[in-house]
Amino acid sequence: MKGEEEHLFARLRRQTRLLVLLSSAEQAGLTPIRILRLHSFAYLSNVLAPVWDLAPLDGKILKRRGGPFYPALQGDLDRLVGKGMVVITGLTHLRDEERRWRLEGSYRLNHNFADSALRQIYSYEVEFRLASFMQELAYALSALSDSELDVAVAQDATYSDPLVTFGNIVDFDEWKTANYSANAAKEFGHLLPLGSQATPGEKLHLYVRHLHRRLNGER
Repeated sequence: MKGEEEHLFARLRRQTRLLVLLSSAEQAGLTPIRILRLHSFAYLSNVLAPVWDLAPLDGKILKRRGGPFYPALQGDLDRLVGKGMVVITGLTHLRDEERRWRLEGSYRLNHNFADSALRQIYSYEVEFRLASFMQELAYALSALSDSELDVAVAQDATYSDPLVTFGNIVDFDEWKTANYSANAAKEFGHLLPLGSQATPGEKLHLYVRHLHRRLNGER
């Protein structure tokens, strides 16, 4: 029974995270958001969570050539569609980089059903802090172009670690020193003019600006 309860709690946490992700993305003008772009947003919310003194929901991920993808999170996203809380449009099939078929589509909230859940979520202090972090990260990512958003994670310090090859696990939870993304974001906070103290939000924006420079061949 305990194992079943833990499984249901983990599912509830993922669905809560998805609703907050989609709400944050909407407020930043990023919705409807395509599947892989949503998974990249989820990955960055995990790897950069320590910048906001939060723990990642999932500190491990399989490194894929096509970018981050969380099978369990996708399953819960599909469940939210089934519940009517999330709407998918432009549904189709396409082949991924490994020549396997997968679904493609764009997601957005259905406020008729999602808003009451979000109000309940935001009534908890820890979830409100999470939402504040997600919102700031979404605003930072909204400064990237559509083409940059699709490949931004390829320049992420943790995901692009050359010591972790494709098909292996990127672990930034158990091996916290290997969370190069959060470490870099915190370090960027020390590069402001003398005497200035960067806020967590400014660190997120500085890190995303770093991704933008990398994507455009700058250092």
